[in-house]
Amino acid sequence: MPDRIGRLTLAMIAVLDLGPAGGGAAQHRLPGQIIDVVADNYFFYAPETVKPGLTTFRLHSPHGGHEMRIVRLDSAHTPLDLFTAMRAGKPAPWATTLGGPAFPPAGGTANVSVVLEPGRYALFCLVHAADGEEHYRKGMFTGFSVPSGPRIRGSLPTPDVVVTMLDSTFEFSIPISAGRKVLRVVNAGTGPHEFKVRRVLPRFTVEDALAWKRGSRKPKPDVDFGAVGLAAGTSIITTMNFTPGDYLIVCVIQVKHGMIQAMRVARGRLAHSVTSND
Repeated sequence: MPDRIGRLTLAMIAVLDLGPAGGGAAQHRLPGQIIDVVADNYFFYAPETVKPGLTTFRLHSPHGGHEMRIVRLDSAHTPLDLFTAMRAGKPAPWATTLGGPAFPPAGGTANVSVVLEPGRYALFCLVHAADGEEHYRKGMFTGFSVPSGPRIRGSLPTPDVVVTMLDSTFEFSIPISAGRKVLRVVNAGTGPHEFKVRRVLPRFTVEDALAWKRGSRKPKPDVDFGAVGLAAGTSIITTMNFTPGDYLIVCVIQVKHGMIQAMRVARGRLAHSVTSND
């Protein structure tokens, strides 16, 4: 495994057993134990062991531009086995991708909530660097174990909104209004997808954001708000705190096929979504 992989010291890890989600002040907390992970160029700081049960991974990225995919391995394989298979382009049927948080906003975090079973897990980043090489090849790959023992109590929260990703569109079960929302993101497509949210900055419009081109020397009209990445046929829970305004929902993997959608979050309802093929 790459020797540049770092580990977060105990003083830097926040692990909180918050008990069952919902009820009183607990409804304002993220579900279960909170595991803070730092992703930077090009390494993860993450704990070596995590308790089983209800868990929220909270991703920090000081310089932005990273994701964290969580993969469960069978008992016969290690994170190094997965790294070797990925680097060689070989299938790994003994590895199950759970998804993970990505592209947190500047100074903020992105999160996913899962129920961890005892076993071995790997973390990696599939974002491509400027030279075209995936970040995991540069050192953004590590692992952790979940030992048998007392479980963190609680179950995954009931979502406020279900977001379904098809092969070129996003569908919302209900409009998103401003405030703290629990989202269940479902990949019903035939390949991997991202639910990437970008917030359009004040003074700019959705049209400005859609028209902006890298290298234009114009200020970028939108910023990262948070994301999750998912394999086909899977789903995951994430919590986001929406403020009123305009947003873009993007799947970078399928953006060339028109998988980019604009939405306006108002205090009461989400305005009609529009799509663009540009």
